[in-house]
Amino acid sequence: MTRIFHKRRKPIFELIGQCLIFLSVIAAILYGGKWYPAGDVILVATLKGSAVGFLALFVLICARTSNHFILFIALVASVAGDVFLVFPGETSFMKGLGSFLGAQILFILLYLKNRLPLRDVSSFRTGTISLLWAGTGISLYFFYPYLGDKLLPIFVYSITLVTMASTALLSEFPVKLVGIGALLFVISDSLLGAEMFTAMPENTGYFIWGTYYLAELFMTLGVMLLSDRRSFNGGYRFD
Repeated sequence: MTRIFHKRRKPIFELIGQCLIFLSVIAAILYGGKWYPAGDVILVATLKGSAVGFLALFVLICARTSNHFILFIALVASVAGDVFLVFPGETSFMKGLGSFLGAQILFILLYLKNRLPLRDVSSFRTGTISLLWAGTGISLYFFYPYLGDKLLPIFVYSITLVTMASTALLSEFPVKLVGIGALLFVISDSLLGAEMFTAMPENTGYFIWGTYYLAELFMTLGVMLLSDRRSFNGGYRFD
């Protein structure tokens, strides 16, 4: 396993960090596979929140820069959104939507803070961003009749989500982790919206959770694996 801590950090912290990632994956699998007592809402909310919650703890114990702090707060906001969405009712849904909106804004700030110079932005990145915005516009057009009084908050969230993905693709973080993670986030929320407002296959929930968790995992690892000061041998460092 690639070392994600500088060698001067105590081995116990590296072990704890790796255990937290492992626990995060286990919690995500248990929740995604629905291997839990369905009647206990508190237990379900705890299990669901712990998947990204363990990632947040991982970031916290190895935080060395302001990038890591922003990522930690964004993950905490995501955990709040996960928990709120477990509970039924429109109030819980709006609280969950607001929590994820806060998370997306924090991700945007993080990616803008670490944006690539314009000369380094490839045509692939700009082309992908153009497709994202075009797809979002088409989706909002077709979903418009079904949104009702949720039109404004969903419109605001959708624009913020695509902005997050766009800034991720324009950042200096590894595109194979952060870029793909941001795209998976868009896919997950798009599927969630389709499931809420249209008829979708019964197993759609598995894809929604799977793409969402991988999005959070990839973006977390992508940010944490970027060194703020390049090492001489091309590796990663956090000091």
